[in-house]
Amino acid sequence: MKYARLILAAYILWPLYFFAQDGSSCKAAIPLTLNGVIGNYPSSTSSSGYLLCTGSGNSPITWFSFTSNATAQCSLLTISASDNQPCEIGLFSSCSGSIISASSMCFYDGNGLWAPAASSPLSPNTTYYLRVKTSSACTISISGQYYTPPNDDCNGAFSISTDGLNDNNSCHSAGPGVTPSQLCAFSLENTAFYQFYVASTGYSVINLNNISCDNGANNNNNGFQIGFFTGSCSSLSWLSCASGSGSFVQATTPLLNAGTKVYVAVDGNAGSNCAYTISGINIVSVLSEQIKNFSAWQNANTNIIKWTKLNESDCYYEVEKSVNGNEFFTIGEVLSRPNGNSEVTYNFTDHSPAGTSFYRLRQTDAQGKVALSNVIKLEQKNSNDFQILFSTIGASLAKLNIVSGRNDKYDYLVMNLQGSQLMRGSLSCSKGNNFFELNLSSLIAGEYFLVLKSQTKFYNKAFIKGN
Repeated sequence: MKYARLILAAYILWPLYFFAQDGSSCKAAIPLTLNGVIGNYPSSTSSSGYLLCTGSGNSPITWFSFTSNATAQCSLLTISASDNQPCEIGLFSSCSGSIISASSMCFYDGNGLWAPAASSPLSPNTTYYLRVKTSSACTISISGQYYTPPNDDCNGAFSISTDGLNDNNSCHSAGPGVTPSQLCAFSLENTAFYQFYVASTGYSVINLNNISCDNGANNNNNGFQIGFFTGSCSSLSWLSCASGSGSFVQATTPLLNAGTKVYVAVDGNAGSNCAYTISGINIVSVLSEQIKNFSAWQNANTNIIKWTKLNESDCYYEVEKSVNGNEFFTIGEVLSRPNGNSEVTYNFTDHSPAGTSFYRLRQTDAQGKVALSNVIKLEQKNSNDFQILFSTIGASLAKLNIVSGRNDKYDYLVMNLQGSQLMRGSLSCSKGNNFFELNLSSLIAGEYFLVLKSQTKFYNKAFIKGN
């Protein structure tokens, strides 16, 4: 008989439990699990007016609840109303409390990102309530997650390409290592970091397209500020900045040399709940996310370049070299060796190292997309027995002294900063001092490199020809 009573009690209470979480009131709020899974919920039968937005009239209101985690990590929600009409998202800390205006907002197209305002962060292990008011009876789709943006600071900067990168600046904190004035801003609320290499000497352009923002009661696009930097994340050197608003914002760097690595800081004005596509012109992607242990090693009369790739795909690498750290030329190609999820290690030998050599990798994937690695530098200590000394450099003649530790024959090249070969020839050196003259009458005034190469050695020397 006791067993029958339990069944009867469950039968009676089941409808009460079912309707207790229908979203018709704060106390009947539908619980959300922030696991990234999309849930679809019918709007409730309750109706009321707007608390924040400019709309008028009563329409469905549906209540949801979620709980912050132990570290009060940002809670990021994607919310969409199937009628694509304006809806209002109101945040409450309790069913008896007032609306938290700073973290409440209006989605005028019925779709948007919701995250708490930087000025009113969530408390750990606390339950909050969302009042979602739709324009009509419809389906509300919600997916949520606890989220800390990877590019919240310079060390996690995303690589930009010409194809574009879809991103949002929700949940970002104010950018560390940069100041408001460096981003043409009065204050920093939510700063996202990006990086790229300059493709060709000139100006690079960064575009923010498809901007969609929902910040408080404002209807979209409160503006963005963009700052450009060189250097390293631990010591950023400011270049320039720009600001703009609307659905499209653009910023242009100063004139920069090809291969310059640029960091970009993007700050959203008056809120953090935006999505946009960021892309660039005259840029090359940064190859850093899955390349590790990129290094160069001296081995007798050669330099060994090594690197390891995670999750290798079909591509090929060009090993590029420079004698000044700015102008690079290809010294060899290496085909990739895809091997599932395993690491793949590569070696390449430079048989003609300079006294100082700079190296980088240029990766081209199966779709033709190009990305560059960072630049590494290696001093070839075995080259100390050889020196190139210019005694005089005139308008038409250069006199030089080559100090050699052995007898050897060399081919020589005179190159400009763009890597073009303007003069070539050969010469022989004996052990000790060797004196030569170069006819420079065919060259215009400017900076050049003299490059000497034997079967086992490679040397270079910069010089400037005057008028």
